[in-house]
Amino acid sequence: MSVTDSGRITVSSASDAGDDGPFDSAVSDAGRVTVSAAGRMRVTLAAPPAVLGTFPGFRIEAVECLPGTSDALLGTDDENLGGHVRAMPFCGA
Repeated sequence: MSVTDSGRITVSSASDAGDDGPFDSAVSDAGRVTVSAAGRMRVTLAAPPAVLGTFPGFRIEAVECLPGTSDALLGTDDENLGGHVRAMPFCGA
């Protein structure tokens, strides 16, 4: 999960059948975090979350929005199949 400077909550989810897969993942816009002038934090969840991308064959376990960009770093741990890091434009607005 990552929260952008604007408060957008970006999350990953995965299905995992074991160390040899198959794996499938999605990255979604799950809602927003806002802070009032009085300092009160509010979390508003999207119902349903908006799917930003799907990744058949990969188990995404890490999402990190890079400050000042719309890019998210996505990290996978595909067990016996290795791991990957890729950047995708999922953190704008």
